[in-house]
Formats: sequence, structure tokens, C-alpha cells
Amino acid sequence: MNSSSSLVILAGGLGSRYKGSKQIDVIGEQNAFLLEFAIYDAVEAGFGQVILIINEKVQAEMKSKLSNWESQVALHFVLQSLTTEQQLQVHPNRSKPWGTAQALLCAKPFLNGPFVVMNADDYYGQTVMKSASSFFRSERKSHGLLSYSLSDTLSEHGGVSRGLCTLDDEGFLKSVVECHDIYRNANGLQCQEAYSLTDSTPVSMNLWFFQSEILEHVAWYFDSFFESNQQELSSECYLPSMVQSGIETNEFTVKVLPSNEQWAGLTFPEDKESVEQYLHSLTDKKCYPKSFSHE
Repeated sequence: MNSSSSLVILAGGLGSRYKGSKQIDVIGEQNAFLLEFAIYDAVEAGFGQVILIINEKVQAEMKSKLSNWESQVALHFVLQSLTTEQQLQVHPNRSKPWGTAQALLCAKPFLNGPFVVMNADDYYGQTVMKSASSFFRSERKSHGLLSYSLSDTLSEHGGVSRGLCTLDDEGFLKSVVECHDIYRNANGLQCQEAYSLTDSTPVSMNLWFFQSEILEHVAWYFDSFFESNQQELSSECYLPSMVQSGIETNEFTVKVLPSNEQWAGLTFPEDKESVEQYLHSLTDKKCYPKSFSHE
């Protein structure tokens, strides 16, 4: 690696279906944010810094709650926002953030080496940060995506959106297509777009292993998106769309790494109980300490 790896946590979303700020909902016996389990894993894997992309509503509580990690790893809190010049061009009634690709762009000043990008409301498994470190040691050019089997990422409490992945014969990503309102009923797996789905369909959960060179493409892609959508009230610029554009123009390649880990996440309020049960079982196995306090 040309420098220590970084972890970028996307925590700026508004999470309307969760009926609250799930980034700052406390979980389990650790009384911790879900993202703290990833920070713990990143520290264990030797990551040099953690960058949290946040919104103003969670800023104060996030900084206060996570201050105890500052003795373990460099922490940076970055508000997801446009440049002053861009903000002047936005429709005055716009309140939504501009999506995950723009969120990543906010972290650009802090990134000069390889980095992982993840969602704050997903738990991806205890070994993924070590997998990222191993990937970055062996790979200097291609980017990576940790994929999960669709059946392992569903919620019992409502439909979910997932990025459906198509791979080439060498395991590189050919396409990632957003699929909405995925759920299981008596007739099998269903979705809004009527795609043919199977339990083993590989999906993206927005867990990316990026080389720093991708940031130039992110900047170009968002500038183009913003120019076309600056007066829109809800259009968002997403990481999968950015990645797809780079693959189609042969700007870069993305190696898909199938995950053997169990995923857990917070989409609906009812999801919290099962997430807590799973993390409690990992704590019982001593995968995590009973407290993240570093006093």
C-alpha cells in the first residue's frame, strides 16, 4: 500500500423509512452506533483514519459519542454539502442531500491512499476490513466490491433496494443496476422492476474498496450530474451509477469479491431487534468487547 488505508462512512442520509436518524440510534449491550462496530474492525485491521460524512442534524451527537475513538484512530467529521458556488445554483426548495457519490466527494481532501466506503446503517461482517487490507496489499490498480447473496440481505419488514451485479468470466463487475422494493412472497422473490431474481443473485451493499485515483472520476461524474440536475428537488447522484459510468468507458475495473460474512442492517424500525440479537451473539463469541469505551 502506498499509505495507510482509510475508512469512509456515509452517514449523511435522512433515512425516512426508519422514522429517525438511524446513524445515531444506539445498538446492543455496547450502547453504540452500528457504525462503531466497523470502526472497531478498521482499527483492528490497522486503518489509519476514519472519515464520517454526516449531516447537520446528527453532527453534535455524532461528535460527542465518538470522541472516545480519537485515542485509537484519526477521526474526521465532514458535513455533506455542496461548494458555495454550487449552492447558489440549487433550487431554493431543495432539502435532500445529493447522494452517495457526492458524499464521497466531500471526503476527497482527506484521501491520498486506498480507502473503504460503507453505509453507516449496514453491518457487513467482522472480517471485511481485514479483507480490504489484504485486497489493497495485493491490488494497486483495480477497485473492489464486496458482494452478498441477495437472499442474505432482505428484510422481513418490507421491500429493500439493492444493486444487482453482473460479472464477467474473470470476476470483474460488468454492471450494477439498482433494483427497488425487493421482497419475498409465496411466489418467490419480487421487485418493482420485475427482474428475474434468485437467492444467489450477487448484490452490492455499497461496500467498496477504492484506490485513490477513482476520486478524479467521481468529481467529473458529479459535476456532469449536477449540471443536468441542479434545479431538481430530489435527484441524487449514487456511487453505483458513478461506477457503472467508469466501467462503460473503460476508465477502470472493479473486482467483485463474494462475501462469506452475514450482513445485517437498519432499513425499518423493526429491523433493530434482529440486528441487536446478531451483534449480541458475536459479542458472546468475543468477536467484540462488551464496551467500546477506551477510558
